[in-house]
Order: sequence, then structure tokens, then C-alpha cells
Amino acid sequence: MSDTSSSAQLNFKAAMRRFTSTICLITTELDGVRHGMAATAVQSVTADPPTILVCINQTASISQPLKLAGRFAVNMLHLSHAPLVPLFSGKLKGEERFAHGAWISLDGMPVLADAQAAFVCELKDVVHVTTHDVVLGQVLDARFMEDIAPLLYEDGKLVRSSAISETAA
Repeated sequence: MSDTSSSAQLNFKAAMRRFTSTICLITTELDGVRHGMAATAVQSVTADPPTILVCINQTASISQPLKLAGRFAVNMLHLSHAPLVPLFSGKLKGEERFAHGAWISLDGMPVLADAQAAFVCELKDVVHVTTHDVVLGQVLDARFMEDIAPLLYEDGKLVRSSAISETAA
């Protein structure tokens, strides 16, 4: 890697820390075994049909099972789920991760019963981009909590959102 591209990569990473993203747990089940990971690269694509995209490192333990299962869930975390983030980010492996949190099966996928929002998706397409897959899923089912308090990630830390007062806007 040249000095220019190395500098560009460092600047890219530093600039990306300025993005604030909702933290989600991406889950799937294959042959009775649950798989999951924490992710911030999650975005809606279209409302008709309802479609979500998730970016997953091709070396992540969920990568192959998700593609083979052909279905997955996106569990948007609530503030109360902060303790789950390190567990699904590598502290625990495999099924151990699911010993924490209130998990239910929704359309055959592992879903947090008290998720801020949860989407069960059917895999529609996978686009390979160097080290990652952009996974497109058509939403089959969605549920949400009335209380809006998503867990966010910003500058390497867990944060919360707060409304801007109308006088400040």
C-alpha cells in the first residue's frame, strides 16, 4: 500500500467515525443453530417492496450460514441492549451469544422480543465488494416498540439520541 493510499485509508476511517449509526444485531438460523453479529452498516433501500441492506464481512461467522439459510433478521437495539453489543462483537462465539437477551423465534428467525425494531428478511441478492458482502433482504415481517430510544454508535462509543429543541432549530 502506498503512502498516499495509506493516508487516504486512515483519513477515511477517521472521517467515518463522524457517522452516527444505529446498532443492530443481524441473526439467522441454519439447521437449528443460531448465528449473530453486531452491525452498524444497515440501511433501508426501498419501501415497495420493503427492502433492507446489511454489509457483512465475508470472514464473519454469520456470512455463510446467512447465505445458506436464505433468511435473516435485523434487530435494531434499544438503549437497554447496550450489554449485548460486546457479546455479539466477538466477546462470545456462536450459540453462547444467545444466552443473553430475550430471544424468540419469528418466522423461524431469532429475534429480540424487546428490540427497538425487528425485521425478518428473505435474502434477495448479495453483492461482493472486496472484503464485504452487501446483502439485500426483502422484509417479510416487521415489529417495533412504541418507545423510541435506539442505541447508537458514534466515534467508537455507544451513544443515545436526543431531540433538538424547536427554539434551537
